[in-house]
Parts: sequence; structure tokens; C-alpha cells
Amino acid sequence: MLLEVPEDAAPPPIAHLYGEIRTHMGVPFVALFYRNLAGIDGALAWMWDAIAPLLASGDLQRVAARISRTGAGRPLHLSPGLSAGDRRAVGAVVAAYNRANPINYTCAALLDHILSGRSREATEPRTSISDEPLLPLAPDSVPPMVAPDAFPPDLRAAVGRLESADTTGDGIVPSLYRHLANWPEFLGAAATALSERFDDGSILTSARAVAAAGRREAPLLIAGQDIAPVHANLMAHRAAVTDSVEKFSRRIPEMIVVGRLLAAA
Repeated sequence: MLLEVPEDAAPPPIAHLYGEIRTHMGVPFVALFYRNLAGIDGALAWMWDAIAPLLASGDLQRVAARISRTGAGRPLHLSPGLSAGDRRAVGAVVAAYNRANPINYTCAALLDHILSGRSREATEPRTSISDEPLLPLAPDSVPPMVAPDAFPPDLRAAVGRLESADTTGDGIVPSLYRHLANWPEFLGAAATALSERFDDGSILTSARAVAAAGRREAPLLIAGQDIAPVHANLMAHRAAVTDSVEKFSRRIPEMIVVGRLLAAA
């Protein structure tokens, strides 16, 4: 598992940035991507300096909404087996991630582009995003996450199989699964249904389409803008930051596809 700084154990400077992330991204939690960056000295502050202006303008959220609609897959057949109340609660968790993950991936694609040192000049005309519909609002709260080591062994094994050729062995236990573990029978059934899509390669195909859309959009989003450079004190940890960005740039597109499949089911 990747190292992370949990929300309830964050020191004051990190806790402040976590609050900014929750507020400006409009989600009730801080994603694992940012919790991982928080464990690398200076990385979270650099990330926030780079993306905060794009969040404030709304451009990042609009691009994220466009990316989120890429690469639709076949419907997932899943019988939730939940009470009406639990079904609403599970739906709220999935809805929160279906807002968060497209924003998270857009951030990861932007950071990857900045770290690469490639020119910020657009290589193709930027299409208008002013009329792009925003992602639906997230619920105000979700239940606490379940620690992966508290999963029943069979459930942890089932979730561990939800990886593709692009994400096998990355050490990431996605926070969506950690939230859904509050309903272990549902998560087990979902993992069984999703594993078929991982095995047949359809989730990988859809995820790569999402990732490609992000790589196209990121340079256009920041073209011609003054973006915060990599902090000098971050250079010593550049390899760790690059590794984190690369891992999440592969994992988050998969979770965008998974979230969309669960919501439809």
C-alpha cells in the first residue's frame, strides 16, 4: 500500500490544504492521490499552487466533466441487495466519487504535463468549454472509510483483483472501495461483477480512452497561462512526485469507469 497522510492525522499545514481541496473541489473527502502527495515534502503545496487558479475559474471542472463522459462501457449487471436506505447511502458514495475522480484525473494529467517539461503552448486550437455542463454536486458527507487491513480476507482478495495491465502492483487500494466496505456484501457482489470486466479488458479499454482525453485536454487547459513552477525544495523529491503522478494517472481513469458502471447499475 502507498503511504498517505490521513485526513484525521494531518498536521496543521496539510490540514489547511485538505480543507481547501474539499471546499474548492466540492467533495466531502480528500482523495488518496492528494493524501499520498501530502507524504512527500512540499508536493501537496506545489500541486495546490498549480491547480487552484484553474479551479477558481471553473475551467478545470468543465474539462473534468468533458473527460468523464469519455469511453463508456457496456452496462454492468448487478443486483445491489440493499435496503432502500442503504441503497441511497451507497448511491451517495458513488456520486461523490463520480464528481471527485474526473477532477482528480484532470489534476494528475496537468501535473504530469508540468513535470514533463513539455511546452505549455497548445498544439491544436482550444475548443470552447464555457458552455460545458459542470459535474453534478456531491453529497455533503459520506461514512468513514474502512481501513484495508480491516477488510475480511475474502473481500480484500476480491478487491485486490480489480486491477488491469496498467495498474497491477501499484499498491493502491482505491478509496471508493474503502468507503463501500461499509457494505461488505454489496462490495463483494460489485467486485465479482467488476472482475469480469477487468478480465475481459473492457475496463482497460475504456480507462485508456479516458486517460487519452485527459492528456489531450491538459495542455490546452494551461496553454499560455502562468503555472506555478516546481518548487525548489521539491526537486529533491521529484522522482517520488513523478512516480505518484504516474501511478494515479493510470489508476484514476479506471476508477472513473468503475464509478460510472456502479452508478448505472
